[in-house]
Amino acid sequence: MTPPFHLLAITPPTGPVDPELVAGWRAGAGDLALAVLLREPGAAPEALLDPQGRLAPLIRRCRDRAIPLLLAVDPEHAGRAAALPGVDGLHLRGDPSLARLADLRPRLPGLLGRAVHGEPQAGHHLVDYTLVAPIFAPTTAQPGAPLGSKRPIGLAGLRAWTADPAACVVALGGVGPATAADCLAAGARALAGIGVFFGPPARVEQDVAALSEQLRALHVLSPRARA
Repeated sequence: MTPPFHLLAITPPTGPVDPELVAGWRAGAGDLALAVLLREPGAAPEALLDPQGRLAPLIRRCRDRAIPLLLAVDPEHAGRAAALPGVDGLHLRGDPSLARLADLRPRLPGLLGRAVHGEPQAGHHLVDYTLVAPIFAPTTAQPGAPLGSKRPIGLAGLRAWTADPAACVVALGGVGPATAADCLAAGARALAGIGVFFGPPARVEQDVAALSEQLRALHVLSPRARA
């Protein structure tokens, strides 16, 4: 399965975001496909797209640059979120069950992904990608949770997910220039992160360029990526 993107920038859970970082992503990624996941724990779909909200400047910049915007939602809010304007796809949170995916897929014709953790689950044929996390210890903490509180599944856990030929797995959690090659070698089809995309502009552009180079060398140009 061809991945719908190669790099996925996930918005930090709190605080302002700098829309100027988008230029650095584009410069670093070059011709690789990039998407942005709009995410804020506990936020309603409408709040994520609020034209006066904290993500509004980033949303405008991404739309100007034709970067697809995905909306992180709880499965029970998916139908409502799909009707919102300016949404290129939905990302289902919370390890949605196979029954829930089978129910939602016919009603959500656009790009659809899911977030999963732990042991492999069925349902790859019902989504366009599966975001598996955390591979390594995350570098960004969730609100109310200490940094490192999520247990990494490691490369062995990632390989268990990618063993299914139907899987289009996106790796998240501690993924950066030093770990990306191992994730790709373990079968990840794309790379995601928070800190690697949101930080000092010079470092962000450098890190995105490093991830992109490893994607080109180890994944995007491989026979498996072209299949």
